[in-house]
Amino acid sequence: MSPKTEAWMRVALLAGLALLLGACETLSYYQQGVRGEMQVLHARRPIPALLSDPQLDARLRSRLEMVQRIRQFASEQMDLPAAHQYDTYADIGRHDVAWAVLAAPRYSLQPHRWCYPVLGCLDYHGFFDEDKAQRYAQALARRGNDTYVAPVQAFSTLGWFRDPVLNGFLDLPEPDLAELIFHELAHQRLFFKGDTGFNESFATAVAEAGVRRYGQAYGLDLRAWQQQKQVQQSITQMLMQTRQQLGEFYAKTSDPAIQAQGKAAILASLQQHFAVLSQRLPGAADYAPLIKATNNASLISVADYHDLVPAFDALLQHDEGRFSRFFSDCRSLKRLHPDARRLSLHNMATAPLVHPGD
Repeated sequence: MSPKTEAWMRVALLAGLALLLGACETLSYYQQGVRGEMQVLHARRPIPALLSDPQLDARLRSRLEMVQRIRQFASEQMDLPAAHQYDTYADIGRHDVAWAVLAAPRYSLQPHRWCYPVLGCLDYHGFFDEDKAQRYAQALARRGNDTYVAPVQAFSTLGWFRDPVLNGFLDLPEPDLAELIFHELAHQRLFFKGDTGFNESFATAVAEAGVRRYGQAYGLDLRAWQQQKQVQQSITQMLMQTRQQLGEFYAKTSDPAIQAQGKAAILASLQQHFAVLSQRLPGAADYAPLIKATNNASLISVADYHDLVPAFDALLQHDEGRFSRFFSDCRSLKRLHPDARRLSLHNMATAPLVHPGD
């Protein structure tokens, strides 16, 4: 399929979504989606063609060659669908490609959900314009919600179209660049409609395991990346504990005044614990903006990306580190309700399994 044909198909798809969903969202939302997608499409350039240009900037050449190596590893060593993905490059003139809005009631951890064809109902609503995302979040806040606007460096079209390497990727150290590409390719390998937490934790686990193997294969010094992961784990544990405390507290009372007071006390305690952690753990201070912005909505994002990672890690280890077997086991959970899916995931990670044909 030529890029031009693909572009028109993509526009047709997005326009169709706009008409299908016009009853529950304004047409302007989908118009900004079409414009944002078209900007990415028009900016794409085939990486092989760029690399054949002797005048190509040396740093850009080095980074694109790195992408080629990462894609090859993903395909050959991780059973990820890298063919025709990240084989183009697009400079869109900004670091982040989009912004995701998350929301939850002021005294509840139940996420606001937005429903789409193909994808199902998700915990976030994406915008290609930061100002529009912020205004939308402000409108939700006026209706009594906690909101959080998260910058999005990459997203996957789940294999429907060729996703490009974006200019914002290329500032990342090699392990982080590999992690980002592995994460997005994992979504193309497995995506369960309407289950954000399962999908994101799955992709996180695959990407982190992939980086460890990639680093070993190419002799990378992963110490900085590993230190970053240790800090991230400490911050995540702290936030997940806060989330649990809030959930338990909200369940105890329906009095808004008491809920407000208790919520403030729990979040103040988080700030105090973070201040102590920042003094003893190098790199923790980098998370100060996230801690400061912590609310019900931001805690949803933390849970989505990390809650099930230990279970996926255990299952991958149980499957002897074989990605093809791991993907097959995860895919077998598709028909289950999300709650049953999580229970089965934990059971699979510990119970003896039989794999016909291995």
